[in-house]
Amino acid sequence: MRRSEFEVSDEAQCEQFLNERYDGVLTFIGEDGWPKAVPINYAYHQGNVYFHGSKKGEKMSGLALDSRAEFAVYQAHAFIPSYFSDPYLACPATVYFRSVRLRGTVDQVESAEEKALALSVLLGKMQPEGGHAPIDAEDPKYVSSLRGVAVLRLNVAEMTGKFKFGQNLSDKKRGQLAEALERRGLPGDHETVGRMHALAPPSKEARRREALAAKEETFREKDV
Repeated sequence: MRRSEFEVSDEAQCEQFLNERYDGVLTFIGEDGWPKAVPINYAYHQGNVYFHGSKKGEKMSGLALDSRAEFAVYQAHAFIPSYFSDPYLACPATVYFRSVRLRGTVDQVESAEEKALALSVLLGKMQPEGGHAPIDAEDPKYVSSLRGVAVLRLNVAEMTGKFKFGQNLSDKKRGQLAEALERRGLPGDHETVGRMHALAPPSKEARRREALAAKEETFREKDV
């Protein structure tokens, strides 16, 4: 069952995550009728997801028959061992992570200008130090390469995110877990603690103060 406390409704948070990452898994129905899952590099730009590759292959064949697809991007941040919260049962073991899923239809990009834009965004993520001439559709040295490469665009119709960082825990348990992660000190643990604090729901005291403030505001409006 998908727990609502882990769902991300803020599209900006999902887009920030997509812009941080550069690989994911594209799923679609293959030419043989079976589901296909293909690891692939991508660029997210202005609400679209771009991929590149050969003009022939299972992606092109399957998507030509059925353009519907789903794309998933995932990052594991920290494994949470069971003994952090229970010295006997293995059940509490889990992983804190971020993931975003996008659903839509895929079109093949025909415009050399859009191809150049998509590849520029992709290379900018993977090679931010530059070291190459700008990818320009009018540059004679890029014309044949742009003509020969396939660029696909996922037209996003639906985006859902799931960020799991202990939002279901009480303030006390979350604090104990954060301390355990800081003591362990593995790569990613300190960052995970920061995300736990950032995504934690308001405490009871904070909710109480917010409710009181709302009541006071209502009274002031009535007096006016």
